[in-house]
Amino acid sequence: MVKNSKLSSFKEMLRERRIQIISGAGFLLASLFIIYLSFATYANYRRELIRSEQEELLTMAETVGKSLVNYVEQELNSLDLYFAALEMDMENDRGFIWQAAEAYLEQKNGLYDAVVCYAEDGSRLYQKGEIHFDDAQVLGSDAADHTVICGKQFCDGGWYEMFLARTCRLRGSACTFIYAMNLDTLYSYTVQPVRIGEGGYSVVKDRDLAIIMHHAANQIGMDAIYDREERYPQLDLTDLTRWIELQRTQEEGYDIINSYVWDDPNPTPAFQRRIVAYTTIHLPGEDWIVNSTLPFEELNQPLNSMIVRLLVMSSLFLLLLGIFVYITTLIRLRAENQKKEIAYLKEINEGMELVRRKEEELQHYQRVQSIGQMSSHIAHEFNNYLTPVMVYGELLSEDETLSEEDHELVKGILNSAGQAAGLSRRLLDFSRQDSGSTLGTQCLTEEVRSALEVIRRLVPETITFTSEIADKPLYIRGRAQMAEHLLMNLCNNAFHAMENGGTLTVRLEEAHGSAGIPEGDWALLSVADTGCGISRDAMDKIFEPFYTTKRSGKGTGLGLSVVQNTVTALGGHIRVESTEGCGTTFYLYFPETEPEDKAARPLVRPSDRIVVVDDDPEVLKAVGALLKGLRCKTECYSHPAAVLSKLQSQKDYCDVLITDYAMPTMNGLELAEIVRKLNPSIRLILISGMEDKRFEWYLKNEFIDAFILKSELAETLTKILK
Repeated sequence: MVKNSKLSSFKEMLRERRIQIISGAGFLLASLFIIYLSFATYANYRRELIRSEQEELLTMAETVGKSLVNYVEQELNSLDLYFAALEMDMENDRGFIWQAAEAYLEQKNGLYDAVVCYAEDGSRLYQKGEIHFDDAQVLGSDAADHTVICGKQFCDGGWYEMFLARTCRLRGSACTFIYAMNLDTLYSYTVQPVRIGEGGYSVVKDRDLAIIMHHAANQIGMDAIYDREERYPQLDLTDLTRWIELQRTQEEGYDIINSYVWDDPNPTPAFQRRIVAYTTIHLPGEDWIVNSTLPFEELNQPLNSMIVRLLVMSSLFLLLLGIFVYITTLIRLRAENQKKEIAYLKEINEGMELVRRKEEELQHYQRVQSIGQMSSHIAHEFNNYLTPVMVYGELLSEDETLSEEDHELVKGILNSAGQAAGLSRRLLDFSRQDSGSTLGTQCLTEEVRSALEVIRRLVPETITFTSEIADKPLYIRGRAQMAEHLLMNLCNNAFHAMENGGTLTVRLEEAHGSAGIPEGDWALLSVADTGCGISRDAMDKIFEPFYTTKRSGKGTGLGLSVVQNTVTALGGHIRVESTEGCGTTFYLYFPETEPEDKAARPLVRPSDRIVVVDDDPEVLKAVGALLKGLRCKTECYSHPAAVLSKLQSQKDYCDVLITDYAMPTMNGLELAEIVRKLNPSIRLILISGMEDKRFEWYLKNEFIDAFILKSELAETLTKILK
């Protein structure tokens, strides 16, 4: 007996020791795996962080490059507009012209160092400031009726000057103005403000890899490699040479190189690892390379933070794993208790699952019940339309004492049944406003008068109905029977608000804007009642779908939503004024339009003044040549801002605007929208290299007057003008 007890105790001890050994081995393997996983995670994070920082640095270089291009192009356009204004005033004497040139120089706050004016023979007529421009270059300059870049030069002051040339004809003679742009000032305006970390910066080189912009003045004017090799023989420029050679062959790229701190006039041989990226930008006559750099050390902080987090997480995980192994060992030694706990938890889980299924069934039942109630409300609303029609029609159609004229009225009543049958389609229009019918010019005055004939027959006897319709025909862009739809919804709400009687007034008049409504010509349709009014809490919700203050079965809550969506879809506005106990007034503003059919108007006439906008110089040149060949008055612009500037000062500057769709600052549709607001009479022609369904929609709704593929542009314009 004693032997059996000892044997049993020995086996139990062996079993516990075996469980402990297995648990310890598992813990050791898990620890090794966690350590390996931590190192792998760190390596992957470091790699991804570097790649992300390189791509972000490239984005920064591209941002700086676009800023430079936009700024220079803006200055070119600014000079064009400035001197175009001088050319238009032929009475200016030379003294005034020199003052104007000097005024432009001063108003740029140091952007330009000097200005000089040359005669046709190359002699200097006027000079303000010191300029290092070679007089012989002006005769070979291609400056014409637009501003061009005609070179740059390193100055004794330690910066580069870039020369902008503009030729003008003033009082019968041609003269060329040369402005010396200070690239150091340009750098401080566009490049230096873009911060790149704590120690990062951007530099600009030309295509010959000469440094033309740098925050360290001692680097400006140096060749990126050869001059540095001569000035700093103690430095190893192997990495830098490879990086510069890459910039000779590729438009953009990024890398990690060994470089130096160039702010120091005598940099030490201890190199600094830096993340670098560059991109190439193209200016008229100039190609520049924007190089952005960031010290690699700035990545150490997130990398060190990552290491700390991994160590903390690994330690915590190992601690939890040790606790888990310990608890698991205890659980293994208490197998019976574990089985009982599992069975108990299983029973609890099954009970909770049963409760969850019951809750889902209850929620499903509630949703089905809500949908059923909503469907019954819609059916009731549908019957509200059909009931008066059917009752009046049946009673009057059997009355033999009616005259022939009255029988015609009966036919009108029966025809309203077809309108009521379309209620389901109108409900669908609530969620999909574009039901397929096209917009057209509608006489709102006639539409409202026709709708009031129907509404008068539906007004309850306890309500006094009045209407005030303007004698002047008011035309809007809309759909047939739209006014009847809107008035039926608004008047039906007014009937419910005046169950004890009151006065309903419908007005149609011309308005010119008011509080919250933009200035302009508007057709104002108002519906006023003397009912119970709308509470302040309900006022914020009345346009929400399915929201209603009526009792069950009296409304669906869709009417005002349909009204708001219809008005706003037509470019109009809706305004509500209500006082509890005194009544409510709805104001519907529709933009007025001309009654004539504008489709009959010629798209382009030879006598029209035509403006062409396209950022592609070749397309702009070709279209301009085509129109001038057809003897049209043509102006060509490469930037939309120049056109908008002209139209803001002179709204009738042109009759026709031809614009490309794809442009960098704004697309053609955005430009057309602004021009349409400035002058609706300008005919807008959109051109593009490919078709798009959006263009058909904009053409169908008359946001633009025509769309022409670039491949068919010459043929179409020639056909129109001939």
